[in-house]
Amino acid sequence: RAERSTVMSLQVTDVSVTSADITGLKKFTMYKVSVRAANKFITGSLEGPASNFVEIQTLQDVPSAPVSLSIAAVDDTSLHVTWLPPLAPNGIVQFYQVF
Repeated sequence: RAERSTVMSLQVTDVSVTSADITGLKKFTMYKVSVRAANKFITGSLEGPASNFVEIQTLQDVPSAPVSLSIAAVDDTSLHVTWLPPLAPNGIVQFYQVF
C-alpha cells in the first residue's frame, strides 16, 4: 500500500540565505524537494518556476521492537521462538538477536 504524499512548504524570507533545514520528517523515507523564487509573499503572485525536483531519502534509525513474541517448549531442552517484524523498521532490518 502506497503512502499518501504530504506537501510541505517552507518560506525563507531572508533572500541572502540560500539554504534551509526541513525538520520533522519520517525516518528512512523518500522525499522530493524543489525550490522556487517569488517577488511577493502572497501565494500565487509573481512566483517563478520551480527548480527540478531532487529525490532524497532520510537516514535509517533503530527499529521498533518486534511484535507478537511467542515461545513454546519443544522438548525438555529446547524452545521455539516466533515473532513478527517491527511495525516501524526505520530502515532495512539486517538481523534479529534472540536472547
